[in-house]
Amino acid sequence: MSKKTLVVGTLILTGASFITRILGFIFRIFLSQVMGAEGMGLYQLIFPIYMLAWAASSAGVSLAVSKKVAEYNAQKRYQDSIKVLQAAISLALLICIPISLFLFFFHESIAIYFVHALDTSLSIMLLGTCLPFMATSCCVRGYFQGRQEMSIPATAQVIEQVARMIIIYFIAGSMVPYGLEYACAAAMLGLCGGELISCLFTVFMYHRSKRGVRLRTSKLTYSAVFSSIFYMSLPITANRFLTSILHSVENILIPMQLEKFGLNHSEALSLFGMYSGMAMPLLLFPSMLTGSLSVALIPSISEAKAMSNEAQLQKTVSLSIQLSSIIGIGACGLFLSLGDEIAAATYGNNMRDVGYILKLLATICPFFYLQGILNGILNGLGLQKLTFQGNIIASVLCIVLILVLVPQSGLVGFTIALLIQAGVATCYHLYHALASILLPVDIIGWMIKPGLAIGFGSVAIRYIYDGVLNQIFTMRIATIIAISLLGIFYITFLFMFKCITKEDIQAFIR
Repeated sequence: MSKKTLVVGTLILTGASFITRILGFIFRIFLSQVMGAEGMGLYQLIFPIYMLAWAASSAGVSLAVSKKVAEYNAQKRYQDSIKVLQAAISLALLICIPISLFLFFFHESIAIYFVHALDTSLSIMLLGTCLPFMATSCCVRGYFQGRQEMSIPATAQVIEQVARMIIIYFIAGSMVPYGLEYACAAAMLGLCGGELISCLFTVFMYHRSKRGVRLRTSKLTYSAVFSSIFYMSLPITANRFLTSILHSVENILIPMQLEKFGLNHSEALSLFGMYSGMAMPLLLFPSMLTGSLSVALIPSISEAKAMSNEAQLQKTVSLSIQLSSIIGIGACGLFLSLGDEIAAATYGNNMRDVGYILKLLATICPFFYLQGILNGILNGLGLQKLTFQGNIIASVLCIVLILVLVPQSGLVGFTIALLIQAGVATCYHLYHALASILLPVDIIGWMIKPGLAIGFGSVAIRYIYDGVLNQIFTMRIATIIAISLLGIFYITFLFMFKCITKEDIQAFIR
């Protein structure tokens, strides 16, 4: 796959991610107004269950489809790509249907003994009904990603978010008055409806893509394809599943440990809701570009490796790491300098605590963003076991630190735990990614120059905001202008420090 194809695919996914995240913020603002911070905290407690089910049934299988389809397409073996998808859907459904039945029939026990919140029981039962649609949709998206047809998964992503919002908008009014349990169930019904509609769209596009295409008879047997996908997806699935379990433990522990810090149950749940349901979506908003690039990198690197193109591998990986560092360090400076204003502009002045959380978590951005890119690189290189090892080590360390630090220091202790977790995982993955393709570390270009650029830009924008913008415009307009100006300052300083050059841009596009 050419660099141009990688860039186009990344831009398509980024555009879709931008639209869905904007819609997602509108959705979360609506939910926060309807459910409050405590309701948001309860809703976020359900997501670990969702992520566990997704990791077990879809995560590894979808990535395996993307990798195998990219390899077969590079060899013009289109009929084998279709057989891969069919076998993958069978495998995903074989895994997810028992999970669906388990969630449906044991929802109350899961809510009591695992989530420690009985009000999530109805939502967990509803979640079980949508897993087969989610698994099928993930496999078909992986098929199109492997074919470099990023517009299909991108469109499905937007359709899913729009459907979710429309469903919740129409049912929230009739369910929210019955309490938090039904408010969360309304949100889960929206999620399930979005998954169903997205699944129908991707399946329709798959059948449409086959029309008029003459395919040769595949020489691969279904048993061979099934076995290949199973063994390729196994380490990825184990990685995602175990890290999801550990992440679930983290999320469940946070409210419990905050109560030990001195907060009552409602206060702890509200603070958790502000962290996970309000601050984190803002913190990760700029990651739409790095997340899209990570998805596009997997088939790109798989193809380059299959063709033994070491030069393309090194250039692609180097520019991808540099881009993620620039975005992550820029996001860090943005939230440190304008965190309070961004939170108030998004959720209102009554949610200024979200701004405090944003500023606490800002230092994690460079690690979070780089870690996502490194996962894509290692998966593309076939080194899934290394991502598994790094994520497990970092997550176990984070859980230990949550148990030790949060009862003593509250949210500050949790921030330290997250920072150490992200730092350990990122350094581990970076070392193995660079060693596998013999790429040297560029500390000055990847870290120091972007840090200086955002530092100068942040100081300048703080003076401009306090001395000029805040005096002339409303808070929301002043914040939007300040973010735009900071972006201009940052890019300007990046070019001045030669962290980005015209040649870099041309090399990435070609």
